[in-house]
Amino acid sequence: MKLQVEKRTEVGSSAAKRARMNKKITAVIYGKDVEATPVLLDAKDFDGILKNLGINAIFDVAVSDGKTAQVIIKDVQVDSLSNQIYNVALQAIKKGQKLTMSVPIHLEGAEEVKEGILSQTLNVLEIETISTNIPTEFVIDVSKMKIGEALTVADIIVDKDITILADADETVAVVAAPSASEETTPAAATEPAVIGEKLKA
Repeated sequence: MKLQVEKRTEVGSSAAKRARMNKKITAVIYGKDVEATPVLLDAKDFDGILKNLGINAIFDVAVSDGKTAQVIIKDVQVDSLSNQIYNVALQAIKKGQKLTMSVPIHLEGAEEVKEGILSQTLNVLEIETISTNIPTEFVIDVSKMKIGEALTVADIIVDKDITILADADETVAVVAAPSASEETTPAAATEPAVIGEKLKA
C-alpha cells in the first residue's frame, strides 16, 4: 500500500491543532541516513492502513516534495480523552534491514479453560527480524491448560529468521486455582413493621 503524505511547513502545537481540525495527523519520518521529515497524514487513509495491515504495518509513503520511502509504524500517540490519533512516528527502512519490534501475543481457546483462573502475564513479544518477516501477532493455544500450568516465551513458535529478545523462561499465561470464596454476609434485616399500627393523621 502507498500513502500520500504532505510535507509540513509549520510545526508547533498551534499548527498541530489546525491540522487535526482539518482531519490530518502530524507525523515524522526518520531513519538511518534519513533526515527527519515532519509530514501530515490524512486521518482516514492512515486509519485504513491500521485496519488492513495492523500496528506493525509496513507501507510506502510518497511525500509531496517528490521523495518516496518504505516505512514502518514505530509509535502511535492517542489522545486519552477523544481516543483519536494525534501523532505518529514512521521509521524509514531499507531492504534486508533488521528491526526490533513489539508483536502482540494472542491467547486462543481461553473460553475452553473450565477450571481455574487464566491470566495473561505477557501481552507483547520483543523480537528482531527483517522488515518483510514481521508477524502481525503470535498465537498461543491455551485450551488444554489446567490449574497450576503455565506457558512461557519458549512455548511460542516463531520463524527461524526471527530472534526473540525476551527471556525464554518468562511466563506468558498461567492458570491459577480460584481463591476461597468469601462468606456471604446476610443482608442487614430491615426493621420489622408493627402489625396493626395505624398511620397518624
